Amino acid sequence: MIDAQRPTSPALALRLATAAVLVLGLAACMGETAGGLAPALVARMDAPGANLDRAGALDIVNQYRSTTGSGHLTSDSALETQAQALASQYAASGTAPKKPDGVAAMRVSAGYPTFAETFSGWRNSGADAVVLSTPTATKGGIGVAYNANSGYGVYWVLLIGN
Repeated sequence: MIDAQRPTSPALALRLATAAVLVLGLAACMGETAGGLAPALVARMDAPGANLDRAGALDIVNQYRSTTGSGHLTSDSALETQAQALASQYAASGTAPKKPDGVAAMRVSAGYPTFAETFSGWRNSGADAVVLSTPTATKGGIGVAYNANSGYGVYWVLLIGN
């Protein structure tokens, strides 16, 4: 919450405005749910058989990349297959996977039931945000796995390639 009595820096104001535009743009581009957010943002993955809207999730990453001046990522079936295998391995073992050879960047996360929460964590982490904005990247793949018997439940992997 911003205190009307406290001045804000221009950088903070710009970041808040960018975040608002991003959320509104995502909702407008992808259709809204009753709660106002795009279905790809809020679909829960913490149930057996849940299916991630990978194209919608990658669109969310691309909307963010556009705010940083980075180019569009195209979906890559090989990266998606690899990301899914890594997410499944992560969910089974509880140990974060290492970045595969030939992949420009990788982000992992665990415990967030929706892509909105996962993406928000990445976007709000300085190191993760830099990776999301990798300027040379041209393709991406997202994987998610659920393990009801694990401590975190839902495990995410984003692979970015050139």
